[in-house]
Amino acid sequence: MRGPLIQTEARAILNRGISHGISECKKEIALRMLKMGKLTVEEIAEYSALSVAEVEQLANPQTI
Repeated sequence: MRGPLIQTEARAILNRGISHGISECKKEIALRMLKMGKLTVEEIAEYSALSVAEVEQLANPQTI
């Protein structure tokens, strides 16, 4: 691989890692809000930058 291609691939890997980390932080924040029990699912979605569906999924995890 040449220099620019390696840099591009490295940047893509880094961005995926950062994106995954941010997503996990949003979910942790939403879970804390859910445990408090003071906010609606819609409010939590707005404050955490998750979708309503994602917050609902966190609120009602399915067990196998």
